[in-house]
Amino acid sequence: MCKTSLHFKNLPGTFPKELVELPYLQEIDLSRNYLNGTIPPEWGFLNLVNISLLGNRLTGSIPKELGNITTLKSLSLEFNQLSGDLPPELGDLASIERLHLSSNNFTGELPETFVKLKTLKDFRIGDNHFSGVIPNFIQNWTKLDKL
Repeated sequence: MCKTSLHFKNLPGTFPKELVELPYLQEIDLSRNYLNGTIPPEWGFLNLVNISLLGNRLTGSIPKELGNITTLKSLSLEFNQLSGDLPPELGDLASIERLHLSSNNFTGELPETFVKLKTLKDFRIGDNHFSGVIPNFIQNWTKLDKL
């Protein structure tokens, strides 16, 4: 497995879209740095298994292209400044087991496409600005251990 793990390195700057030039890259862990800006949509064309960007200074929304990563098992974007509605395309993450989106500024309702997240084991969305009710489809997430 090829991975980039540069967590707790006090890295400044933005998230590099050039990582798409590493076709065998499976893991990106840039947690707990001082990186800012947006998540590059280009990352949606990698066969990643894990993306961890926890505790940076991310802004903007989650690019819909991340929904293309059918190999993705873990997406951790907690403790950033992301905003907007969650893209419905995230419902296409066929292998996702862990989806951590807490402590951002997300709004809107959970997309109906999330009904397809049958492999989800750990789902965290607290400390956001979601609206609406908890969707009934969550009861279909039979592998869910943590909510």
